[in-house]
Amino acid sequence: MPASFSVVVENRQVLEALAQLTLRMSPSGLRPAMLEIGESLAESTRRRFETSTAPDGTSWAPLAEGTVLARYQKMMGGLGKRHYKKDGSLNKKGEAAGARIQSASMKPLVDTGQLADSIRYQPIDGGAGVEVGTNRFGSAWEGGAAIHQFGSEKAHIPARPFFGLSTDDETTVLDILQSFLEDSFS
Repeated sequence: MPASFSVVVENRQVLEALAQLTLRMSPSGLRPAMLEIGESLAESTRRRFETSTAPDGTSWAPLAEGTVLARYQKMMGGLGKRHYKKDGSLNKKGEAAGARIQSASMKPLVDTGQLADSIRYQPIDGGAGVEVGTNRFGSAWEGGAAIHQFGSEKAHIPARPFFGLSTDDETTVLDILQSFLEDSFS
């Protein structure tokens, strides 16, 4: 059985709007609203990898020095002969390439892009709800998404939360629910 974890958001306004909507619609009637909410939340979650920020707006912990050095060595190994002087040091082209590589790839959780690319959503409960999540767990990647969401003292990995609702997400969800409420009265 695959590992899993949940981040539950219980915003009173969202729950009230959803309760009003469920009084007027069947679970399958809620499906379009849930799909719109799921798409919005999945996209918002993916953007957190670009900005390195948690749902509450705080910045993620930077990469550990050892991680930065390992990534840099891996990337620099990809430079060709044209990037080096005869003495083995970087030439101007190599320094420029190294600077571009370093500035683009030294953010947490974006080395391969697999975690951000794995964020998906799906309707649940016959369309009455929606889940946003990832399938990145276990096997070759021990701990998967949960270890990054919550951190691990044992592995010296700080929490870098990406799941959850930001204030903007809550507003968007409320707007979507309000729009569907208004449409249900028309």
